[in-house]
Amino acid sequence: MKNDSSCLCMTLHAEAIALDALGDFCLGAFGAAVEQSAEAPVLRVFLETPENPMAIVAQLETYCRQLTKTLAIIPPRITWEILPAQDWGSRWKENFHPFTLAPGLVIAPTWEKYVARPGEKVIVMDPGMAFGTGHHATTSMAAALTLETVEAGDGKTALDVGCGTGILAMAAALAGAKRVLAIDNDPLAVTAARDNVARNCLVERIDVGGDNLTTVSGSFQLVIANIVHDVLLALAADLTRLTGPGGVLILSGILAGEQEQSITAHFATLGFSPRDQRRQDEWVALRLDKKR
Repeated sequence: MKNDSSCLCMTLHAEAIALDALGDFCLGAFGAAVEQSAEAPVLRVFLETPENPMAIVAQLETYCRQLTKTLAIIPPRITWEILPAQDWGSRWKENFHPFTLAPGLVIAPTWEKYVARPGEKVIVMDPGMAFGTGHHATTSMAAALTLETVEAGDGKTALDVGCGTGILAMAAALAGAKRVLAIDNDPLAVTAARDNVARNCLVERIDVGGDNLTTVSGSFQLVIANIVHDVLLALAADLTRLTGPGGVLILSGILAGEQEQSITAHFATLGFSPRDQRRQDEWVALRLDKKR
């Protein structure tokens, strides 16, 4: 998105369970910048003004109708406006302020100065055009499990699958991981993650790439995947292959209840046992330990 271009801004009011899917759709379908409010289940979507804004809005409305049926939720409500060139950059940032992602770890945007308290770790970041500032429960829970795992000495080498803006990879490195590989199949996410890793002076410990998971070799003491239930099952064989004997697999993006039971049961057949978990709202994140 260019700073000298006007911007189509779409605001979506939706149930929390739908936010990840909506954000991923807008990023993939429109190449949009997506920002989630920390105070309410609201997404703001920004993209350079298209020739026919109504066509974009209609496409999003169609997806919202499909998502409403799939998740059995109240239909998301969409409003939109065209922002002048000088306004879009500040408008989409207005809901992103320093916040605690997990105990002892703070996320601070590049445009606000934050002074760390004693013992605090700070990630300074710019989401760029990739979805994920860490506000969502799935990210905060995965981050908490990641910090505890690495600080306990169980994650000196780590793999972050579907890294987005690189938050979980950076959390692992700040907690003490010596070598981290962060991968994502979205080029926008890879660019944003590389920029954030460089901004936080972690390039010596974190490699970021657009690798396909099937091409990654070796093994890691810690593997992290904050995606969605169906994709986690589809990737199960590779996640298992890349988690070293006695290693730790942290999975998030899972709904409590049937999805949680499905993931736990499936990975049990692959040699994993549940060790820890986090719950927030309707979401759960799991730590699974692999047999030696």
